Amino acid sequence: MEKFPFGEKQFMIQEEREQPQPEIRITRLTDGLGYGEGPISTAERVDVTPEDIAAGEALLESEMVLVDVDRDGNGEPIDDDGCGDGRGVKEIWEGFMPRNKSLHRAKVFGAGVAMGAADEIGSGRAVGTSLKATFFGAIDRLKSVGLNFGGHTDEHAHGPNCGCGAIDKAPQIVQNAIKYEAEIRGSIRALGMDDDGLDSIFANYRAFDGTDPQYEEYQGANIMDAIQGDGKVTKRLEGDHKEFFIVLNTVSGKTVDQEAIRAATGGKLQTFAVDVWRLQEIAQKLHPENPAAQHQAFLSKLVYTLSVGATLTKGDLPVYVISPDQELVAA
Repeated sequence: MEKFPFGEKQFMIQEEREQPQPEIRITRLTDGLGYGEGPISTAERVDVTPEDIAAGEALLESEMVLVDVDRDGNGEPIDDDGCGDGRGVKEIWEGFMPRNKSLHRAKVFGAGVAMGAADEIGSGRAVGTSLKATFFGAIDRLKSVGLNFGGHTDEHAHGPNCGCGAIDKAPQIVQNAIKYEAEIRGSIRALGMDDDGLDSIFANYRAFDGTDPQYEEYQGANIMDAIQGDGKVTKRLEGDHKEFFIVLNTVSGKTVDQEAIRAATGGKLQTFAVDVWRLQEIAQKLHPENPAAQHQAFLSKLVYTLSVGATLTKGDLPVYVISPDQELVAA
């Protein structure tokens, strides 16, 4: 069983399903990452009561926190992904055509495109190119290996922004990966991950950040236009950020039920969600038959993910880890 050095609470849950399921371990890893400079913070939520927090924690500490990734018309799990943003869905689009139903899909910050860009940066392939070219190159690579992806906008988006912080704030996220290198390294160790190769990844992040003019002409809106232009499923999110938790899920084929968190707290609390297994899946498909490159890609995505947390939050959101009752799978 995995061991998390900062774990305060652990819960063993045997799910009741038609088929036997492994026990699930839910661990409250820490009361906050401890680093960050973003506006999302638990300390500033004066509208939240102890009862609201208790309701959110009760849901997070139960088997109801996870749902299966939905299936397509052929009965196969849907193969695209979305972002871990905790807000509710207002509209769903496939390309530029509206859809009526929002399905549960895997979630990673910025969806597959941002994680593909993180792979390019962490591997060193992006050095000497622009951030805009890096993101468009990531789209091309995902398509070349048949990896589907999605995204989201929001009702506040305008001008150069698309409404997804993990994409809009990509320049700051790259810079914060360097600024908070020591803290991010500590978080990766706390998760029990094999950090072999991190030195190279951070060196590549620094080399990319030092490339002039890598941030010229970068706009999140352009990236989202490309995603929608490819006919991908995107969701328009509503309202303001009210995230109070971060959940890292390693149970393959399942994702965090963010709507359940909102419902349990009367809409007062939301949760960021990252399906770690999807990060691993993207790394494996981008680098077939090359375990070393897969591991490097996974760590690059994890660095970007943690830097998103540092960029969007003040580092005081409690972090939960959900995993099968076995060692946390490292890439």
